[in-house]
Amino acid sequence: MKIAYFTAYLGKEFMARYCEGKRFALSGPLKSLGLARSMMAAGHDVTIYSPGVTTCNVKVPSFTEYEEYPEGKLTIKYCDILSKRRCDPINQIRMSSFLKKEHKREHFDVLVYYNITLGAAILAPALNDCIRVLEYEDNIFNNALVGDKNNFVWFKTKMYNRIISHTDGVMAVCNGLMLPEIPHRVLTPGIVNEEVINSVSTRVNKLQDAKPVHIILTGGIHYSKGGDLLVKAMSHIKTPCVVSVYGNCDLNDTMKELMTYVPSSHKFEFNGYMKHEELIKTLDETADILINTTRSMGVGAQAAGFPFKMMEYASTGRPIVSSEIGKLDEDYNSHITYYDGEDSTTIAAAIEDVIANYDAKVKKALELQKRVLSEYTIDGIGNKLDKFFKDIVVNEAEK
Repeated sequence: MKIAYFTAYLGKEFMARYCEGKRFALSGPLKSLGLARSMMAAGHDVTIYSPGVTTCNVKVPSFTEYEEYPEGKLTIKYCDILSKRRCDPINQIRMSSFLKKEHKREHFDVLVYYNITLGAAILAPALNDCIRVLEYEDNIFNNALVGDKNNFVWFKTKMYNRIISHTDGVMAVCNGLMLPEIPHRVLTPGIVNEEVINSVSTRVNKLQDAKPVHIILTGGIHYSKGGDLLVKAMSHIKTPCVVSVYGNCDLNDTMKELMTYVPSSHKFEFNGYMKHEELIKTLDETADILINTTRSMGVGAQAAGFPFKMMEYASTGRPIVSSEIGKLDEDYNSHITYYDGEDSTTIAAAIEDVIANYDAKVKKALELQKRVLSEYTIDGIGNKLDKFFKDIVVNEAEK
């Protein structure tokens, strides 16, 4: 089938032209690329329609680029983009108009749209002769702002209801987003690509005597990521640790004050952004414990989303400490050390538990690694999507 995939993917040419010297999180584009390639692996012809990003401070003229992968040629199309602050609604509207015109010529069989967005709210009702699929990664109702707040809920509710009423299937990153009101559902929590597979080892990691335990947090310290919770937790941990943070490491005044209370036995390293392949190698070569402190954001267990990093963490064979937002299914969960709530002593106790039982935790982590590197690859997710799309086609034919 011909699939139009509406997502903010940044291709290699776009990055080279407009993002040189820019540093920002690439987890979204990596997930989009993985899903596009998985759909291609399932035998489909995929074209990405991208509204770009708002961080380049330039006007981007419409253009098309192509990328070659083992699964085939991936086409990426951009409309005229205002890559400037607060211009995302304009770009969403422009790309929606552009894609509707493209559909009249290309006659797509499937439209996949990433998350609940203004563009999806325009396109889902308009392309009613397509199978329409929501890729749901971030709960639109997450209280992700400081103080557990969420803005413009009334407008988001209208968008959500409009999109869901015109959606035939959902690709969800966690069980809480497998919306029962949508007839066809598939779980796509994460996809590990060649950069990950070729950068990890099956080494049995050991803690070294007289050497601090190395804890790594990726994804930065935004409020929703819970970086402040980790800083607070370190005050309750007796074992000396080095904590390395990658991603957005801009410390606000609150974080700077919290850092003054960290015992001298611990050390924090705020490293900023790193190239993806280099980051995975760093996790594999240096980490003792990987941590995910993402907040629950007030929407219930396993309903906020599933952090992309959790699948990459699991691919390394290192013990993971996580909030409930890193939960997936019974087997996956049994290999990870979770904590409930946001109490710093609870987080500290989970970390100390991993340290005290490290060899057993490594054994569990290596078991999880085997599953992830077979089930959550491009081909593994491709097999799931093949069945997913075939079920929708059969259902539509029977109507």
